[in-house]
Amino acid sequence: MYREKKPFDISPYDHPDIYPGPRPATSFLFWQGKAHRLESGKGLPVEDHSIHFSNVDHVLGSLAFQSSDVKKVEDYLMGDGLASKVPVVAYGSNICLAQLQYKFSLRPEEDDFMICLKANVMDSDIVYAPFLAPYGSLPAVIAPVENAVSEVWLTFIEKKQMELINSTEKGYELREHSGKKVQLETGEVFEKVYAYYEPRALIWEGEMRRFKDIPGSSSLPSVWQSDMLNDLKTGVEHKGTREEFIHLLRWDRNYRDYIESYLKSDCTFTYDHPDWKRVEKIVSVGDMSRSFLR
Repeated sequence: MYREKKPFDISPYDHPDIYPGPRPATSFLFWQGKAHRLESGKGLPVEDHSIHFSNVDHVLGSLAFQSSDVKKVEDYLMGDGLASKVPVVAYGSNICLAQLQYKFSLRPEEDDFMICLKANVMDSDIVYAPFLAPYGSLPAVIAPVENAVSEVWLTFIEKKQMELINSTEKGYELREHSGKKVQLETGEVFEKVYAYYEPRALIWEGEMRRFKDIPGSSSLPSVWQSDMLNDLKTGVEHKGTREEFIHLLRWDRNYRDYIESYLKSDCTFTYDHPDWKRVEKIVSVGDMSRSFLR
């Protein structure tokens, strides 16, 4: 089972325990299948962040290996620069490096240039969903939790890249947040940000459960994915081994339907998050205001 020190080169598609995936320690640029560390400070706009480029052939790139090639983000933004990109909150596996490698491999002609910046969201927590991902994990949803602060990542992607990410987020709806509760570590906030939204959370033993992988401050209990799957195995009284249970979740459609029916009938809390509104039009950075918190 995977808990602490989850490997960076294994994605949830390989094993459900990995979900949501290990979080990099710093902001980064994902490009050409690996991470390039980003460095910044308070009061600096995204374009002025420094990129430590890596030439090593490893998914961790300059997050783990030394780099002397340092340039500003604005030097590598093509065309309209940041103006054409859409700020999308990543809170589940869309910040897992191995998962990003896999998703962009589904459409290799798509440029994988993706700026990923550490941020926090207030009055929201990242909790377990009451349904299964295709690879057997209980995925994440963003739920209303008063006074909670959760680590999320603000990613800047082109609308064509969004088509690819949308295709891997079946069942989720893109929602919009304009309350300035999503704040970059630098203090920068954007007029609008977007996130994949699902109005249902898992209720287990009377309360929602958050992911232990995800830093934050919350009144909810934190649980590893591996332990949540163990609890689910016990809850449905599966008599076989854990390995058999996971295999059935991943590969047996009838068994998956049985588990999801159990989750829907016994373990689902439905809500409408007041901070995340329906989208009328997706707006790029160039068409919105941005500012810094004092």
